[in-house]
Amino acid sequence: MKEKKSSYFTATWKMLAAVIIGGIAGGVSVVIYELMKKGIDAGIRTINGTIQQYIFPALIIIAVVTVVVGEYSLYRLKNVYKEMKDADEDRFYEQEKWGAWTSGVNLVSQVACIIILSFGYSLKYIESGKSRYFLFACIIFILCYFYDIYLSVRYVKAIQEAHPEKKGDPTSSKFTEQWVESCDEAEKEIIYKSAYKTYIVLNKVIPILLLLTLIANMFLNTGILAVLVVAVIYLVTGMTYIRSCMVSKAKRIG
Repeated sequence: MKEKKSSYFTATWKMLAAVIIGGIAGGVSVVIYELMKKGIDAGIRTINGTIQQYIFPALIIIAVVTVVVGEYSLYRLKNVYKEMKDADEDRFYEQEKWGAWTSGVNLVSQVACIIILSFGYSLKYIESGKSRYFLFACIIFILCYFYDIYLSVRYVKAIQEAHPEKKGDPTSSKFTEQWVESCDEAEKEIIYKSAYKTYIVLNKVIPILLLLTLIANMFLNTGILAVLVVAVIYLVTGMTYIRSCMVSKAKRIG
């Protein structure tokens, strides 16, 4: 009973502390923003304008780096598999290392391209007459995105060639399910633990992002859409986890 009261007491104090700290931080932020409003607005416009000037070359650089690093990491991964086959030995760490490099460059490339392109992705900018190379930037973006998909498919095929027991069509919407089904119990445990770790991290990061988008909308007029998108992601993540738990428990009981 004392433990329950202690838990309620701790939770109440934490909420009150959060409200007080949030109120103070909000008040201080408003004062600072009002004092530095012109400077902040000018700084944002300068950053936005500078990035808009270099959208095209920035995307070219990202595309070149993506291809070079992607091809090199995939080449090294295939070499590891070839050497394993010739020497009949397991080199798990090197497999994971170059596999992580291939997946990592793929993910970073997609996110970086989207962020850079988003600075010019507005009718106001396109109609301003300053977007001479924006169409070419869009073409580079599409080509880089197609390469990322192509690299992912080749990465999966390389693994399947070295490990024929791995099943799944990388172009199928059910690839993840097919892949997990073909994994052994140890691999499944790693996947499930990694997925749960990801869920825990998202549960911590998304509320912070939600708060930041709310604050950004208040001071910078970024629009309500950003807030709604983060809120929907938060809802979908939580509901998917709850539904998955219910389905798994039902299967176990049944």
